[in-house]
Parts: sequence; C-alpha cells; structure tokens
Amino acid sequence: MQKMVDSGGIIHGCSVTPKIFLTPAEQSGPYCAVHQTTNPDSIKAFLKNLYLQALQPALPANAMRDVQWPEVSGRTYLLSIGKAATQMATAILDRLPENVDGLIVTRHGYVQPGFAPDNLQIVEASHPVPDSVGVEAAQTALQAADALGEDDLLLVLMSGGASALLPAPAAGISLAEKQAVTRSLLHSGAPIGEMNMVRKHLSAIKGGRLAARAWPAATHMIAISDIPGDDIAMIGSGPTVADRSTCADTLAIAAKYDIALPPAIKSQLSSGALETPKADDPKMQRATAGLCARPADMCAAAAEAVRVMGYEPIMLGDALEGDALELGRDHAAQALAIKASGRKAALISGGEATVTLRNRNGRGGRCTAYLLACALALAGEPDICGFAADSDGIDGSEDNAGAFLWPDIMTNMGGADQARQFLENDDSYRAFEKADALLMTGPSGTNVNDLRLLLVH
Repeated sequence: MQKMVDSGGIIHGCSVTPKIFLTPAEQSGPYCAVHQTTNPDSIKAFLKNLYLQALQPALPANAMRDVQWPEVSGRTYLLSIGKAATQMATAILDRLPENVDGLIVTRHGYVQPGFAPDNLQIVEASHPVPDSVGVEAAQTALQAADALGEDDLLLVLMSGGASALLPAPAAGISLAEKQAVTRSLLHSGAPIGEMNMVRKHLSAIKGGRLAARAWPAATHMIAISDIPGDDIAMIGSGPTVADRSTCADTLAIAAKYDIALPPAIKSQLSSGALETPKADDPKMQRATAGLCARPADMCAAAAEAVRVMGYEPIMLGDALEGDALELGRDHAAQALAIKASGRKAALISGGEATVTLRNRNGRGGRCTAYLLACALALAGEPDICGFAADSDGIDGSEDNAGAFLWPDIMTNMGGADQARQFLENDDSYRAFEKADALLMTGPSGTNVNDLRLLLVH
C-alpha cells in the first residue's frame, strides 16, 4: 500500500481492488443484466451483490493489511473502539508485540464470531445513546492511559460508533445529562461533524483528552473514516487528535438546533472550563493518526463493479450531507434526466444524510428515508432500480442495512398514497418492510458511511 503523510502526521492509504462475487453464469444471465428482468427477487440479489462488492476495500482484513504504527521499547496497550472494533483487532493481532494487552469496546451484537483473545478485555456497550457499561469501559481506558510511561505506546483502533460507545462525561456532568444532550442531537438533524463537536466538549476522553492522559507515552490511532470529508479529528470524536473546535462553537451549535443544555454544562462551556487540547499543547506532540479506509474507497469499488457490468458510473460525491428526503428527490430527478438522455448509467454517492424526526414513534433510518423519497419522486418509472444502505449493516438504530428500490415497489407498499403516508409519518422502515424490500446483512465489520446507488438502464 502506498502511503503519504501530510504535515499533520495523518496517513492516507489507497484502496484495494474489489472482489467480484458473481459467477461467470450469473455475469452473463438476467441476474447480472438487471434491466432484463422485472423479478424483484432477482433485482434484490443483484443489488445486494453490488453492495457487498463495494464494501470490500473497507473491510479491516483488506484495509489494514499494510498499516504500520510506531515501534517502542516498552509496553503496547491496544484500545479498539467502534462497530468494527473486533474486526480491526483481528486484522493486526498476529503483528502485535507478545506483551500487548488492551480493551475492545463495540456495540452489542458486533463481536466477531470466534474472537476471544486471552489478553484483551471485550466490552459490549450501547449505541447510539451511551450507557453505564460504556462509561465503565471509558474509565478503564483512561486508567490504562494514566499507567503508560515514556517508552510505551497507546495504539488506538477507531471505527464508527466510537463516540457513543466510550462515553466519559467531563467533571461536573452526569451520564444522564450527556444522554439527554445526545438524544436531542440525534433528533435535531445536525450533521455528524457538529454532533461530534458537542460530544468532544462534554467529555473527559474525546477531543484529544485521551492522548493527553497517555502522555508522555506515544499515541497512534488507526481509523476507518465514517466522517464526510475524512476529518480524522472527528472520527470517534477524536480522542487522540488535537481539537480545532471550541466551547463557543459548541454553544452556537446548541443554539442553532434549539437544544436545551443543562445549566451545569452551559455554565462550563460559557466559562471555557470544558475547552479541549489544541495542536500546540505539549501533551499532544507524541500523538499521530492514520486512515486505513475511507468512504471514497467504497464508492470507487462500487464504480468499478458497475463498470464491469456495463454501466457508466456517475460519481455524485463520497461526502454528501443534508436532508435525506431532499437528497432522494434530487437523485431521482437526476436519474430521470439520465434515462431521458438514453444512457445506461449508475448514480453513486456516499456520505451521511440527516433526518429530522417529527414522529418519535416512527421507524426508519436515513437510508430508508432517502430511498422512499426517491421512490415517490420516480413514481414507478420503468428501468430504474437501486439501493441505499449504511456500510456498517445497520441503518440508524434499526436491524436493516438499508433497502432496495425497483419500478413497481410502491404497489407492494399499498400504492403511492400509502407510501407517502409512510414517509410523512417517519415510517420508512415499515414501508420497505411491507414491500419485502429491506436489505438485511447484520454487522458488516466496517463503517464508512452510507452508499447510495441508482441504476438507469
């Protein structure tokens, strides 16, 4: 793997060639030529295959094949956090020093089957709202950092979900207060970057504070990016990366989304007591960080997969944000324009859209919301199909990765009026469930944001 290091000590790795899952017979039959079939089962199988191909370069076994970290004469403590925590640890386990010990913190149900090394403690905590189990794990991590000396290394593996999985409320802030702010952020429609700015300033571990606690030990983070734009300081809220945001930024975000901050939090933010370590802090000078997988790698793999199958890939961007419903309608309009031009093409995009909830009893994540808005805008137009799915295998807090779309799908939902009602009630999950169109994979072992793909034939 070729690497280049920028002036901030951040390593960017290149992607690997995606594996093609289709057999030769499938590649020449209606399973591959999706435009030759109207069978929903064939369309779903074809689209799911594309999704799995696109994930290949972001899976830790591929993405971490050539990663490196500083060698030290003392101890190495491994801290792996996130939805891909056990998979990332597995990818480098046989390259770690014999004396390594450490902590793995992942979401409930996300432990890789068979992963149970004697020298690593495994904790399953709550996501997306933090819980007391995660708080205890965070305290274990901070105590381990405190015990490291100048000849030691804190090696941190970071993947999506880490912000919620390793909560350590700052002094004077209770877990209940932090949970309340987190819930408000999740319902506000705030993009992940702004959410993580707030999380950093309410934490004793995020925003560079873990590296400061580990100093004078060296700290190195290897991260899978789930952040639009790949800002490494935002991945997992950057526990080992100096923070550029400020307490004033946090107050502005809370005001922007009308989030009521508990008095103790507002007071400490106003006084600057919750400020995070900056790049010139002496305790941040032995902290380095690198990326091993990015949303761009997933999108590039998707583009190559559709090109092999005869589609012209049209890349809309790997870091799209904004309202999921507006994004769905816009992509539908682009797909209709492409069809009118007579091109056989695939619209591909990554990033993380947002959904502003109106019905707290509704079900559905940003991918199903996007796809339902897209389906309504397409209005059953023939020869357009696609999917939207979160690369971690879970769309928001549901059990599906995302969903599929094909021309006649709204008939399966009960008609256009029923589909529109589902959308207005924030019930996109139930719409695709009724149509038997949910994309179900379970935990994927990685997290590089969402993938959206529309095929026009």
